Amino acid sequence: LQGAQVWIPDCTEVWRVAEITRDYKEGDVILHLRLEDGSHLAYPIEVQLPPLCNPDYLSGVNDLVALSYLHEPAVLHS
Repeated sequence: LQGAQVWIPDCTEVWRVAEITRDYKEGDVILHLRLEDGSHLAYPIEVQLPPLCNPDYLSGVNDLVALSYLHEPAVLHS
């Protein structure tokens, strides 16, 4: 999972992209992330893992059915 990009909720931007910097193991309560600005964040996992980002080549597609992951941040981003 290290290197995967996820969406995390944000008060200002609604959703932000972050990259996982350490592998996640079941039972971990913190996900180690790097935000787009280079800052690091220890993201608490409360109920479920944050949604995964779609691959770059799917960014901005006109047909949402083409998305690998269909969830709120992916729809808003497209």
